[in-house]
Amino acid sequence: MDNPASERTPLVIAAEINMITCQTKKILLTSAIEIGRRLLEAKDLVKHGEWGKWLAESVSYSQKTAERLIKLYQEYGPNFSDGLDTSKSTSRVC
Repeated sequence: MDNPASERTPLVIAAEINMITCQTKKILLTSAIEIGRRLLEAKDLVKHGEWGKWLAESVSYSQKTAERLIKLYQEYGPNFSDGLDTSKSTSRVC
């Protein structure tokens, strides 16, 4: 029943925590980039002068937050194919 090979140690637990933290960062970044992509798409479709109103009513974002998310997409989206894989594009996240 006591198997030393499967014994949990503080070092093993720390490694698990660090792995989960890294995965969380990748998911958060991927989600923010995807939100930025969709905001840019919506901005192109919303009538001129209605953007701020649409943001407030539809997604509860300020224009500043929307601008930041769009900028994140524009700067990193094309090079960030899938934030959940282990390719070069995501290795810098953690």
